[in-house]
Amino acid sequence: MAEARPNILCFVTDQQRADHLGCYGNAQIRTPNIDRLAQEGVVFTQSYVANPVCMPNRASMLTGRYPKAHGLRENGNTLSPSEIVLPEMLRRAGYQTCSIGKIHLAPFGARRENAKHEWDLYESKEYWDEHSDLPLPFYGLDEVCLVDGHGPYAYGHYKWWLDKNHPGSHHKLSHEAPVSPPTGARQCWKASIPEELHYNAFIGDRTIDWLRRRNQSRPFFLWCSFPDPHHPFSPPQPWCDLYDPADIDFRPARRDGELNNLPDYFRRSYEGAIGTGGLAGDLRGVTDDHYREIVALTYGMISMVDDQIGRILEELERQSLIDNTVIVFFSDHGDLMGDHWLINKGPYLYDGLVRIPTIWRIPDVVGRARLLPSRGTPPNGSAGASPSLPSLISTADLCPTLLDLADLPAPDGIQGRSYKGILTGEASAVRDWVYIEYDESYIADRLRQIRSADWSLTAHACRPDGLLFDLRSDPRELTNLWDDPACREIKQELIHELFRQTSQADDWLPPKICHA
Repeated sequence: MAEARPNILCFVTDQQRADHLGCYGNAQIRTPNIDRLAQEGVVFTQSYVANPVCMPNRASMLTGRYPKAHGLRENGNTLSPSEIVLPEMLRRAGYQTCSIGKIHLAPFGARRENAKHEWDLYESKEYWDEHSDLPLPFYGLDEVCLVDGHGPYAYGHYKWWLDKNHPGSHHKLSHEAPVSPPTGARQCWKASIPEELHYNAFIGDRTIDWLRRRNQSRPFFLWCSFPDPHHPFSPPQPWCDLYDPADIDFRPARRDGELNNLPDYFRRSYEGAIGTGGLAGDLRGVTDDHYREIVALTYGMISMVDDQIGRILEELERQSLIDNTVIVFFSDHGDLMGDHWLINKGPYLYDGLVRIPTIWRIPDVVGRARLLPSRGTPPNGSAGASPSLPSLISTADLCPTLLDLADLPAPDGIQGRSYKGILTGEASAVRDWVYIEYDESYIADRLRQIRSADWSLTAHACRPDGLLFDLRSDPRELTNLWDDPACREIKQELIHELFRQTSQADDWLPPKICHA
């Protein structure tokens, strides 16, 4: 019966590294509410993306399929409405489905003259300049309160509400109206918009409102997705002042001369000679002091999101929902944040970009009230940290895992693997490898990566060089062994494994209907 199934609440952040949370061993950042989820649940320390940019990875989360199968290969494509998505599967099973915040299954910048279908436009700024709502259901979502874009580019239902009720306030998100003059750090300023009018607060308010007015006779699926932390780095007060850049412990994973041992597009990106799908501009003038300011403001954005999550958790408790709701917190990808001389994202498949935070709190309706500290060890060996598991998981596994927790079958075409057994203590692993794709039109190439606990290998479709790291001796991925003669044998073994992994990620749909 649908009524006996657990509620599902997904907290999603944008471009957040795994090590930017207290429960992952970060002693500087303040995230008490997310840390509380971790203490009552479990932290996955080896959770990886299917793709390291927003749109393809979000589509993989909601379809359980890899980008080359679901078709949203890189930012700027659209997920076809013919794809079967998690909200629609839950909706058919009796769930009420709602998204509040960022979705990003259709591009922000689509214009009518280059759109192939009307649905290419539904999340575009051009569409929202003229429309105040979406056709529903939208990818299986009965209700949508959309907040797309970032910083001064935020739009959707949020901008319509803000312009109607607080005219002129949207401008206070801009770098043209900062609290104080910017220092010159890349995309950094302190937004002058009042905290209560910021889009993060809007998402928190609307989420609480929806929880109060929902149909209480049916289970719910709620996608609560914050556009932060993401560049531009521009939180409002008091969050912009919470961390002093001078106090930031900035220790990027990089070394002098490193770019000489990498494919040439790394250096060209660093020097601003090329732009990619997630990074553009010359980074040679970005100083460590600039990076400390970037990190300080990023921490402020994360702490602001954490505060909103705390408000939502309080509402769950007020309604006695906390122990009948599967809660999962994760991000769509990380941010290089100065690692390997780069920032943001793109075809640079390093740990800071491809490893994300993933935290689950499982109610007793699916096996146990919470996972006990004895189930794992603290990440990074930090005292008092949350129980953690080193099991390899992928964002492609999110959809089948949630279906499994709701006691629903996964449809044909699902490529991810349910790890419900890991969450309930019945299994320790479902993967030996994670597989990551990245198609990059701007360098006319395709990257494919596999990762295990011991090795990381990245190969290109259109160039002979690649990346190979021994994660046992080089966990910060500082020495590329691709051309090391001593690693020739292991490289060949890993290339064979990469072939197996990428072949398994090929689509089996449509299925054959007869012998011949």
